[in-house]
Amino acid sequence: MSGEVVTAQPKKRTAPKEVRRKQLIMAAIDSISKRGFSDTTLRHVTETAGLSHGVVNYHFDSKEALYDATLGFLAQEHYATWSQYLADAGPDPARQLESIIRADFDKKICTHTKLAVWFAFWGQAKYRPNYIKIHNKYDNERDQNILDLCSQIISSGGYDDLNPERAARMIETQTDGAWLSLLLYPKVAPRQELLKDCLALLARLFPDHFTAVPIE
Repeated sequence: MSGEVVTAQPKKRTAPKEVRRKQLIMAAIDSISKRGFSDTTLRHVTETAGLSHGVVNYHFDSKEALYDATLGFLAQEHYATWSQYLADAGPDPARQLESIIRADFDKKICTHTKLAVWFAFWGQAKYRPNYIKIHNKYDNERDQNILDLCSQIISSGGYDDLNPERAARMIETQTDGAWLSLLLYPKVAPRQELLKDCLALLARLFPDHFTAVPIE
């Protein structure tokens, strides 16, 4: 027996509840992006997070509760991002509208992994109405902002032949389509090129307020 003295290592402190919850949510995002809903199991989530099955049961009553929290995390993150962009844009309605569009392509939220999970949730929304409620809780304000800003720009710019609801719908359709293109055809055009496409639409709708400029 050697004379080496082995000292006891201090026990690792239990992580705060919110830290553990976020670990599980991020692991769920990872698994859903790779496997989809049907093939994701709690075992996949706990193994990815490096946690025991008992931990996920402690923090979430069910797999569905974990999914609700995961969608809520993505929706909150998106809300916080576009809200900050909007706050930084200043008082001009055109710059505010542009800022909301730019936020959709922020590198923190516009990733292939997160887009895959967003579309996975949207694909399940018909069968799980709660997903729509969670999404709308955060997204309705964004929709209203886009509509209000379109109305202000149309009114101040004299675009009498343009309907605000239709303009807002076209903008939403363009950004949603850009996200889908990034998910399905990531090699066709990168994130910043699709942002340029969305800004080009603003220039077509409101030519006195926007120009399609290159993105740095």
